[in-house]
Amino acid sequence: MSFSKKMEELEMIVASIEKGPMPLEESLALFEKGIGLVRECRSYLAEAKVKINILSKECEVVPFTPDGDQEGDEE
Repeated sequence: MSFSKKMEELEMIVASIEKGPMPLEESLALFEKGIGLVRECRSYLAEAKVKINILSKECEVVPFTPDGDQEGDEE
């Protein structure tokens, strides 16, 4: 399941729990499923952060400055 689908499912779970009273067993099952989805999403985001850091280091991003000078340029 993709990150987006997991987030959608998590939002539906939260809405169901917030909607109103339901049997304890059902709310506990939804809560447990939601916690699992949160863990999976956090793991995905941590992996994405590592990939972004690696890619950023590989392309050596130079910050933009409005006057056209790049940091580190000497005139």
